[in-house]
Amino acid sequence: MKQQGISRWQGYLRAGLGLLLFCQYGYAAAPAIDDDCSRAVAPQRCQLHRQGLRSCQDLGESRRRTCLAYYTPPLNCQRQRDAKRCEALVAAQTSCEGALGAARRKCVDERLPAAGCSRGQPGCATADEGCDGGRRRDARECAPPLPLGD
Repeated sequence: MKQQGISRWQGYLRAGLGLLLFCQYGYAAAPAIDDDCSRAVAPQRCQLHRQGLRSCQDLGESRRRTCLAYYTPPLNCQRQRDAKRCEALVAAQTSCEGALGAARRKCVDERLPAAGCSRGQPGCATADEGCDGGRRRDARECAPPLPLGD
């Protein structure tokens, strides 16, 4: 019987070479897509998430989730319970653009309004004094500090 086309090992060789080239292209293209939010489905949401990541990049996975929830600005501040704090977080993240990690968190924290006192509640200063050193006032009670390990 006469052999037609290519042999089996040549087919495997071509498939392996094609797979190798495909993987190399995907590996080379991934960092460019990762750094560029203009190609994302929701570019504004991508940019806000990147700001949160820059604040929390030096933390381990378990602490990073808590940090991202606190330092990532929401997409729409008008829907937030504390819209002034949300707008202040967006402005703080923008103004601290050059810093990363703990330095960025410190920069953002310095620019945020005090928690719980933004609505002008009476007796807020007295309640803040009642919170011990490592705690911050959050709405109606003394909340534990964020577990970020700075």
